[in-house]
Amino acid sequence: MAFTARYNITSSNPTDLIAAGENAGNLRSILLTNVHSSNSINVDLSLYNASDYKTTYIIKNTAIPAGISLDLDVSNISINTAKNQDTLTIKCSSADGIDVIISK
Repeated sequence: MAFTARYNITSSNPTDLIAAGENAGNLRSILLTNVHSSNSINVDLSLYNASDYKTTYIIKNTAIPAGISLDLDVSNISINTAKNQDTLTIKCSSADGIDVIISK
């Protein structure tokens, strides 16, 4: 699967942004924008490592108010998206809408 830099998340189910095996390379930042007009959304952004079966959270249950963006500098976080390594996943508290932009 090829690297995708932009997502419109409209589900409260976990969504893989970058799957292990995509070899996405070094990431600089992840911009999360709540596109809902009035509701805050809580967001989990995590890494699941397939080699040790562990989930590590970048952010956990972080509230993003309506119309607000959260810019995460992930340049100092080791994210290895080689085969059988890290999968970057987002989970939102509601399906009201989070836009994601990943910068390399």
